[in-house]
Amino acid sequence: MGIIVLTCASALLIAAAGQPLYEAEFVFDPKASDHGHVHASCVVECPNGDLRAVWYENGPALPDSYYSKDRDKSDNVRLGGARKPAGAGAWETPFVMSDTFGVSDNNPCMVVDKEQRLWLVYPTLMGVPQWTWGSGLVRYRISTDYANAGPPVWTVSDILIPHVSLKEATGKLIDAAAISEGWTEERKTEFKARVDGMFENPLIERLGWMPRAHPLVRSDGAVILPLSNENFGIACMAITQDGGQTWTFSKPVEGASLTQPTLAEFDDKTIVAFFRNGGKERRIKRSESTDGGLTWGPVTVTDRPHPGSGIEAIVLANGHLLLVYNDIEEGSRDQLAVSISEDRGQTWRWTRHLENTPDQRFDYPSIVQAKDGTLHATYSYNLETIKHVHFNEEWVMQGD
Repeated sequence: MGIIVLTCASALLIAAAGQPLYEAEFVFDPKASDHGHVHASCVVECPNGDLRAVWYENGPALPDSYYSKDRDKSDNVRLGGARKPAGAGAWETPFVMSDTFGVSDNNPCMVVDKEQRLWLVYPTLMGVPQWTWGSGLVRYRISTDYANAGPPVWTVSDILIPHVSLKEATGKLIDAAAISEGWTEERKTEFKARVDGMFENPLIERLGWMPRAHPLVRSDGAVILPLSNENFGIACMAITQDGGQTWTFSKPVEGASLTQPTLAEFDDKTIVAFFRNGGKERRIKRSESTDGGLTWGPVTVTDRPHPGSGIEAIVLANGHLLLVYNDIEEGSRDQLAVSISEDRGQTWRWTRHLENTPDQRFDYPSIVQAKDGTLHATYSYNLETIKHVHFNEEWVMQGD
């Protein structure tokens, strides 16, 4: 089902003229092709101008499989993908990007690095249905052959096991929570004992690391993969400078309920992280790094409303910072907004909604800026399909 507002030719003319541009379509028609629970997409523009998208969905139920409406507890979740060739009017027929037998492949993200290799990163939930997000094993694949239809040809396939000590970080979070919440010493001791007991599982710090937003290709070519640990709600970054052969891990970001970080780098090499926030503030949180992502400054609370859903931020070619997010405090995620800042996110001068329909659901956005300066975003559309929108800054600046 396509919702083509502008033809490709007229869209390019409008973009070149600096006029507002907006067009939208579904990656596939959910009425014609049922992919089950469709969620958590990521979009990239390839060097040849093709677009590629990936998401997770339900595959066929296997004999004796565990299937649940709570899809992260199902063992038939796989990664779907699709390609839109440069200049094409529609997306090609979707294909299976990855399907690990008997478990759940989830939360994929992609990036094209400085050497024009395509990366796919995702967790496989090995403990479903009993242990879901916390059992995630991070995997990554790299391709140099992805210009044709169908799934890429992978030349590298490996796993990533973060070596990050979380015990000290959790202790600091417990101390901070005890002060802010006014816990008694007895309650603090009991809570700390429960958390310390989790570390008796030798895999608790190695598993549960979850990607979501695009990896950041740092200005020097290093790839930074933003991660958060679902067992403890703590974020850190995995950094490789040799194509995934070796990895360095940042110190944990010192803040509670921080998940699914998204990264953006400014011209002075400062990297900003925005976090999905599961805390009571109902606002997106942020932190900054001035050493390439190895250490992170204080976590602050922004003024951006947030229901605890997926977000993504990018720095545009003109230096503006763009954020796409559900701009509500709670509810069904029936609003999806794009905001643009001229001052690195201290204030947000322009906001416009990609979606604003009560009782619908639009979430887990992914966004990239194309070589022509326009923007491509994908997001979950009522958990039935992935919607792709193509627009520019001028459209956002018009407001609703």
